[in-house]
Amino acid sequence: MHYFMRSVLVLGFLFLYLILMIPVHLILLLIGKFNPELRYRIGNFLVYWAFRWELFQTQAKIEVKGIENIPEESVLFVSNHRSYFDVLTIHTTCTKRPGFVAKKEMEKYPLLNWWMKDICCLFLDRKDLRSGVQMIKDGAELIKNGHSIVICPEGHRNQSSTLLPFKEGSLKMAEKADCPVVPVALIDTDQLLEARPGFHIQKGNVKVIYGKSFYLKDLPKEQRKKAGAYVQGIIEDMIKKETNK
Repeated sequence: MHYFMRSVLVLGFLFLYLILMIPVHLILLLIGKFNPELRYRIGNFLVYWAFRWELFQTQAKIEVKGIENIPEESVLFVSNHRSYFDVLTIHTTCTKRPGFVAKKEMEKYPLLNWWMKDICCLFLDRKDLRSGVQMIKDGAELIKNGHSIVICPEGHRNQSSTLLPFKEGSLKMAEKADCPVVPVALIDTDQLLEARPGFHIQKGNVKVIYGKSFYLKDLPKEQRKKAGAYVQGIIEDMIKKETNK
């Protein structure tokens, strides 16, 4: 399939989904007033299948490793960030249906922001320290209530072979929720879009690897102080091990 047709199909489906599902979203808003957990379950179910279809349209071949490392309880997934397709890849391959920490600007996109809230996404204003503290508290509460969250501490998409420094404090959510942290290594997700100039959606081979979980409280004191760098090192090792085969 030519990249132009593939791009049209993916964007066309996204547009139709957002428009045609407006009545469904309004129903979910109503349900959420009385039963927030039911709203999240339905929202995640609908978004999961939409993501599955979008990935099918891209003709992406996704190899998944380390599923057995994901604990039964809710977790904080910590991932590198290469592509817009990272969200689809993690949401459809892990045993959870996680929400994501997104930049505050994403909350301004009409229709899309509705569905992000329906799957427990959190919005981070990087210019407002108080907003960041509140986001951590909200995320910890979601995790305590059984919802897993994904955070990408690089801060934005990075197609370099070298990871950007993970922001210290990005794992505070796991500390407050006392939940396991699961490192996630994404490889070549940018081959589906960002690797080429312009908006050219291509098929490609993608790998997602879930590392062994751990609790921050079990780390030595010095590693706890630099938890971001610690997890970054784990993910870098996972990527090197996989790409140097």
